[in-house]
Amino acid sequence: MLAFVLGVAGVLSLSEARADGWSKPIQLRLGPDSNACGLVLPEPLRSRPLILWLHGGMRSQNMAKGWTAELALPPFLKPGSYYLCSPSAYAGADWLTPEGQAHIDALLDYMARHYPVRMDKLILVGVSDGCLGVLRYANGGKHKPSRYVLFSSYPALAVNPEDLFSLPAYASTRWDVFQGGQDRLFPSEDVFPLLQAWAKANPKVKLHLYPDGEHDFSWYMQNTAPEIRKLF
Repeated sequence: MLAFVLGVAGVLSLSEARADGWSKPIQLRLGPDSNACGLVLPEPLRSRPLILWLHGGMRSQNMAKGWTAELALPPFLKPGSYYLCSPSAYAGADWLTPEGQAHIDALLDYMARHYPVRMDKLILVGVSDGCLGVLRYANGGKHKPSRYVLFSSYPALAVNPEDLFSLPAYASTRWDVFQGGQDRLFPSEDVFPLLQAWAKANPKVKLHLYPDGEHDFSWYMQNTAPEIRKLF
């Protein structure tokens, strides 16, 4: 099976059927600022849930992190079980800006128009700064994800901590939060108490706390792969 995909800005990519159930990575440019977005599709195409991945380093000069960010996911998923996508954030359009949030909506809109994605089963996943984008989008985005997964987060940098206990997006929705005690950017003495209070207020917040856990997603890949697979 061959699938040709034409991006809004005219980038043509080729997806070839593979034995592992996934297409080859597809690179698109979407929206008025030609945001760099990456896709991986199930093969063959069929109705499946969608996972949107938000990368870290949101104020980087690299404006095309989204082209490859979603490639972290397939090792934890059953072959062909989801549609995968990731937009890009960068200096001047990080995840907390209106521009960065618009990149999320533009990609989700594109996926809903072009593929048989189950938007009612939409999952947002964030890593480091990407968690901040997920947290901000949860209460203000156009689409309403069914659940969220965070790796190395600090919610207070994205939302008012009091909102975690009152707004429906945070107080009554499923969140899985992976956090390490050795996180070099988000100290556990600051983050753990907030996460624990959040989980106490919302039983759907599931904490995955690791005393030896580090900030980078590579640590979770190496040490928590079984737990990640259970989520999907």
